Amino acid sequence: MTDSTLGRTVVGRLRHARVIALGDRKSPLSLTPSLIGTKNDLDYTDISTSLMPFYVDYDSSSLPPSMSLIGRGAISMPFDNDSPTWHSQMGHTLPPSLDDADNGVSRSHDGGLLAISWQSMMHDSSLSKLEEQPEIIALIDAVQLANHPGRLVTALVALRTKFPQSLLWCPGIGGPDNVALLTWFGVDLYDLTRSRQAESMGCILTADGPYSNADELGFKSDINVQLSEWEREISVVKRAIKNGSLRSLVEKRSLNSPRLVEHLRNHDRLMRATLSDEISSKENMTNEALAVCKIANGTPLRRYVKEGSKLRCNSPLSSQDPLIADWINRIGTNYKSPDEMSKVMVLLPCSARKPYSSSQSHRRFRGSLRHRPLHEIIVTAPLGLVPRELEELWPAGHYDIPVTGDWDLVELNTIRELVKSVANNNGYELIINHSGIPIDESEIGAEIIDTRCGEGALSPSSLERLKNASEDAAKRFHPGYVMNEKQHLLIKMKSISRWLHNNDNWLSNANIGGKPPRWKILQGKEQLAMWHPKDGRFAFAKGTLDLLAKESTLCEVHLIDGPKLEGDIFSPMIKQVLGDIRIGDEILLFRSGELIGSARSLASKWEYFGSPGMVAKTKHRL
Repeated sequence: MTDSTLGRTVVGRLRHARVIALGDRKSPLSLTPSLIGTKNDLDYTDISTSLMPFYVDYDSSSLPPSMSLIGRGAISMPFDNDSPTWHSQMGHTLPPSLDDADNGVSRSHDGGLLAISWQSMMHDSSLSKLEEQPEIIALIDAVQLANHPGRLVTALVALRTKFPQSLLWCPGIGGPDNVALLTWFGVDLYDLTRSRQAESMGCILTADGPYSNADELGFKSDINVQLSEWEREISVVKRAIKNGSLRSLVEKRSLNSPRLVEHLRNHDRLMRATLSDEISSKENMTNEALAVCKIANGTPLRRYVKEGSKLRCNSPLSSQDPLIADWINRIGTNYKSPDEMSKVMVLLPCSARKPYSSSQSHRRFRGSLRHRPLHEIIVTAPLGLVPRELEELWPAGHYDIPVTGDWDLVELNTIRELVKSVANNNGYELIINHSGIPIDESEIGAEIIDTRCGEGALSPSSLERLKNASEDAAKRFHPGYVMNEKQHLLIKMKSISRWLHNNDNWLSNANIGGKPPRWKILQGKEQLAMWHPKDGRFAFAKGTLDLLAKESTLCEVHLIDGPKLEGDIFSPMIKQVLGDIRIGDEILLFRSGELIGSARSLASKWEYFGSPGMVAKTKHRL
């Protein structure tokens, strides 16, 4: 085991992308993503340790060759060594096409640096028996894997989720043009191989791809110029992780190369397949990818975001995002409409403003829909359908998409399939279609009334038809039914709880109080929770924890035996995790089978065993 214990602290998370503070967390030497250089780089450049905290040295004097990674400052605990070193044997690496072959060599390493290839992942059983996670992993055949469709992302997802504490490095493939994409996949460290190649050919490797014939056009292409491109793009990536916009940046950068688009699509396919067995069966997955799906501990999605966060859907690539697939899959398979509102579905068009009910168009729709038992569902791209009671949740209340009134065939098919699924799953008898999208009554199995008749959604005549249809529907299906605002709000809260927490049992004896928009959920005079519309979450009271535990409402984290809980939750404290935990989830804390408090998750489930930082922030202690 190495005596160089790398200091690491997570300071930012977004799916598999992370910003890790290296060194003393009070004064970190560097923040990932960052660079690994060579001795030659240090001799000919004046590059800061914050951008390049490591350099690598290769030894080919004996076979198999080995590598050493040297820190450029006090980066390892107890931070008294300015040149900590990690060693690893590189082994004999076979081409990825020979994945069935086993070279029979297990790589030796000091516990800190581990060189891995596709063959070692397939055949080296010792990797599953490591006593501790490596501090740094080098995927040494990344260049070859990048040329085999799907293999690079399969390897990265497997490594990222199997070794959440380790820093990942893919020698030879990184550049300013793909650092956003590779960071999205979970890579932390990069080298200058491609930038050196660009320098030798008189090119500049930029965030937008290679800039050819730079010298002929009067631009320098030396390594210092190449480094300035790296520094600029790494800064952009870190900022995008912090503000939650990395996916948009990845989509923008990937359009510079067909190969980058290919990698992104393969990664999205793999992440979608982890959502459910049903989705996995529809994706064209290799056996290796299917195996990774089973160990990936779910897709690293969020259920909550900070106010102001946006899901930007400005390109066709956006529709492939697993976040969107997750919403569509859940609406089509397990969405349960409120029992009081399961007779009549009203389909309405979306609006540019979110939540939809705050838009002028939906205020006018509500003027024609005065009967609360009629269930309003918004038709939209890219999410397909958004029930009115879920419009404040992520991502329904936080996405941006160009609004032109045009629909492509994929969007139309998604919407029609979802209408059919939701109608069949919930037994609707009538659909009032004000969306403007033709719906075939024979396919749905319910009566359909078109209130648009080819006109605009806000034309006086179409609004009048909407009003008349809703009045007639209320008389036919809900004669004499009266639902006041507080009853309607409780129905909404129950539906939200089913969506977020898979049950609404804790609301069985609840009532609504307080003032809008932050309604109080009460049981008698005792407050159970408060609704925060801007965050799309319930803020549970301390006294509600026992009820939540009894009704199995929240995910559970069971801690190992230890002293009384005083601080926050870290990986070494965790014994067992129950449920699909996503970033932002409220979780219940147990020790020895006893409920001891609650916390708010800062990590997805895949990081709970082996994260280098805090995984949950304690909220209540009992």
